[in-house]
Amino acid sequence: MNTGRGGGLGRELAGAAFANLLIGGIGIIPGLCLRWLLTRFPSVECGGPFGCHRETPDNALGLIAGAVLGGGFVLGTVLVVDILLPFQEGRPVGPWLGMAALVPAPFLLGQAVGWF
Repeated sequence: MNTGRGGGLGRELAGAAFANLLIGGIGIIPGLCLRWLLTRFPSVECGGPFGCHRETPDNALGLIAGAVLGGGFVLGTVLVVDILLPFQEGRPVGPWLGMAALVPAPFLLGQAVGWF
């Protein structure tokens, strides 16, 4: 009897890839915050006898919060989409976890092309 649910593994892999690319699209925001913190955040010189000589920029707290909260949201979404939902539905978790490697792809593509 045909249930109308053809495709099997190919359809599941395509769904996992699409879901993880969408998560990666959301992950661009914390990725940009983290990139700014790693590349443009001024190094604070604290070698003098009177403490630090530079102040942090005003937007540093917002970017730190964006990186931490956004990264936590993305990791939580990966946990739910790639582990909990397939496990609950009785699907194998392996293909979903394998496709989780696509999460950084939108950010890396944007970096390579020069969009940001």
